[in-house]
Amino acid sequence: MPRINTDLLRSNTNPLVLIIHPDINTLDEEKKWLQTRFNWPGISIGKDLSRDMLSGKVQGSTAMQAWLDDHVRGAGLGPMLLSEIDLLFEPSLSLDPLKLFQQASRFTRLIVLWPGIYSIEKVLSYAVPEHAHYRTWRNPDAYVLAL
Repeated sequence: MPRINTDLLRSNTNPLVLIIHPDINTLDEEKKWLQTRFNWPGISIGKDLSRDMLSGKVQGSTAMQAWLDDHVRGAGLGPMLLSEIDLLFEPSLSLDPLKLFQQASRFTRLIVLWPGIYSIEKVLSYAVPEHAHYRTWRNPDAYVLAL
């Protein structure tokens, strides 16, 4: 059962929208519902980026930004759904996933399914504190829809 208020989602003009929930299964349900309802294109970062990393097409953080920019440009004005973003939080890659999404949203409106929490203090987190890849951002420059 979808939890997103689609009127809020569609009326907001921020180029970067984060749909936040700690449970990845809930996020996956929302993604499927949005794709069915609106037929928006999407990218599974985990599947698509890892494939290109393993083949040697993408190496290094600069190449990852270029990869994301190239993939979202093809969606026109969007929006484009980005899911399975966990790979971007791998510490050995030294990336700032929020910054990657902000940069790419200059080309196409992005809706990112973000596994984490958005607190009343306006702190965005990825994962939970017990998780090895836990990270936080204060006052993210994005429209946040916490489910």
